[in-house]
Amino acid sequence: MKLSESNKKKLIEEIKFVIEKMKSEEDAKAKLYYFSAIFGTMQRIFNIEYNSDLVFAHMVTTTTYNNLNARLSIPDKVVQLPPEIFDKLTAVTEELKNTLEKNGNLYNVLKKYAILGLVTSGNGYYLYQRGIVKI
Repeated sequence: MKLSESNKKKLIEEIKFVIEKMKSEEDAKAKLYYFSAIFGTMQRIFNIEYNSDLVFAHMVTTTTYNNLNARLSIPDKVVQLPPEIFDKLTAVTEELKNTLEKNGNLYNVLKKYAILGLVTSGNGYYLYQRGIVKI
């Protein structure tokens, strides 16, 4: 992703802070709250320095957040969150940071976010339970 060094640095520093907070929090809603800073920062940056890859990353992380938040807000006895989902969310966020630092392709990282969002749905959770979808 082509970003100016200053904006890339801002994004990476924000993600580092988010990772630290997500690791230190026990509460799922708190972890998700800190995660939301990532797409918020992305939006602030692409408002100043437009980049279509950053817009794509923003949309994927926003959707992942919205899916997780909806499931946390309306618990379901049948469709539950996998117990490891927030550990995986943190790990994928670390992968995002590492990929940005190396100027790598974000596609595989964003796919992982999309899958985390998928397992919050009835169909996605069913596929997760069957072992078809792995997070």
